[in-house]
Amino acid sequence: MKKFQKLALGLIVGAMAIGFSAFTNAHSKSLVKPNKAVEAGMIVDNYLVQSSLNVFDQLSSAPVASDCGGTATRDCAYSVTSTGKSNIPNQSSYTGSEIDTYVSNGWLTADASTKALYQP
Repeated sequence: MKKFQKLALGLIVGAMAIGFSAFTNAHSKSLVKPNKAVEAGMIVDNYLVQSSLNVFDQLSSAPVASDCGGTATRDCAYSVTSTGKSNIPNQSSYTGSEIDTYVSNGWLTADASTKALYQP
């Protein structure tokens, strides 16, 4: 009878340990910090397009000729890289100097096909 009681007690303790560890694991996973790319305040679109001289706006789809305004010294459009998604702040527009900084950090890449998109 004592063996049966010890076995039953051991099973109960084991079941409780497994049950509590399930709650502990679920709780610790919820504390994982989300990827920076999904945090509020980071750029959401895939392109930055020069709509007027040294003024860049966000654009979600690939740029077309009407998206680019005038002539300028920088490229018409830049693709936002995956690291750019987690480092470029979400703003209504960007300056030429900000674009230069983002390109030097590898957060933007210029697309050679957009050089011909400027409006006459």
